[in-house]
Amino acid sequence: LQALTRWGVGAGAARLVAGHYEVHEALESELAACKGTEAALVFATGYAANVGTLSALAGPRDTVFADALVHASLVDGCRLSGARLRFYRHRDLDHLETLLRQSRVRGRRLIVTDGVFSMDGDLAPLPELVDIAERWDALLVVDDAHGTGVVGPGGRGTAHHFGLEGRIPVQVGTLSKALGAQGGFVAGSRSLIELLWHRARAWVYSTALAPALAAAALKALRLAREEDWRRQALRRHARRLRVGLAARGYRVLGEEGAPMTAVMVGDAGAAAELAARLEEGG
Repeated sequence: LQALTRWGVGAGAARLVAGHYEVHEALESELAACKGTEAALVFATGYAANVGTLSALAGPRDTVFADALVHASLVDGCRLSGARLRFYRHRDLDHLETLLRQSRVRGRRLIVTDGVFSMDGDLAPLPELVDIAERWDALLVVDDAHGTGVVGPGGRGTAHHFGLEGRIPVQVGTLSKALGAQGGFVAGSRSLIELLWHRARAWVYSTALAPALAAAALKALRLAREEDWRRQALRRHARRLRVGLAARGYRVLGEEGAPMTAVMVGDAGAAAELAARLEEGG
């Protein structure tokens, strides 16, 4: 409410024109501290963060190796970059290394993965991916949209869950999932953020995130880091749901600590029927 009173509803322009507010800087500082990086950059949406980051980091001479189940925004960012896009089977590290071995080195290599996969609720094997990226001199990009706020100590995400602080060069995320606001971000080195300031077209040419939403996300980020009881309650609820569904004969996917539970019902018709019955039940 204070932010609305002070700055109004919209930012008015792109950050490089007249849409840059001190609350954006405060949010970016807090995000960098949360992710253990030198800097961060806030986008208007999580989709824009992925598209803008990947289209700025990769080009036609480069090759991107992406997990087959990465989010659509990552796929779109890779395709917009003009880079060659190769998919490796979901969490299949042997397949990833085979593709890396077979690829002809023309430009840079990027490895792209979700931190927590949005459909199945499983975690990426980040320790092994970090080792592979370092061994093959590839840039690792992790979309932690579903990890930020709920996974790892203080809700700092999958990198901290695995003890990999400082070893993942590009961390992307959203402010609209666990934090309940709107927007997206990328966290990394200061040189990475300076590059995106000038080359991420989805950031340069978009109206900035509304200041009131930035203020809401900043408050939510601080609450997430300070109030661990929220994550404990989430884990209890998720565990109860999974155990109860499994006891009723459903095939349930999702890892301990992940915020989503996937219930496999067989086909689209069965899923639609189940959804209608759930809606009828309130």
